[in-house]
Amino acid sequence: MSDYGLRIVVDNKIDAVVSILDDALRAEGMEPMAHIDVREQFARELSHDFRRYVLVHAWSPELARDALRHSLDVATVLPAAIAVYELADGETVVVANRPFAPFEDDYQWRAASPVLATIADREIQRLARVIDRIVKVAPCKGRVDVMALARG
Repeated sequence: MSDYGLRIVVDNKIDAVVSILDDALRAEGMEPMAHIDVREQFARELSHDFRRYVLVHAWSPELARDALRHSLDVATVLPAAIAVYELADGETVVVANRPFAPFEDDYQWRAASPVLATIADREIQRLARVIDRIVKVAPCKGRVDVMALARG
């Protein structure tokens, strides 16, 4: 766990990890909505070289539909943002924010929006299973209890 979400370090190249991530997302019913190549963006827009770094935005369409039925404003916290970046030694880091993260521990929000809180919990567990699938496919540095990470 990091301050920014679920975090793992895997002993694999970034391209392989992004592919594993996409497969894991789809296996859990989530759809990658966007892949942003940060290195390419920085090179093109800032003439700045940067390490390999990919941002993946993903969501579960059916959970998004259910959540939007309850609040049209909730869309800003629906997608999971997942950063995948290379380390100097060839390892790759995956950091995934939790959908609904700003509200996850807000008990007033949970009490006022129990349906959305239930949807949030389901999506957080789904993302934890995505990370667990990556851990099972790619050699991970150290022991990772993904479900404990999902609980915060």
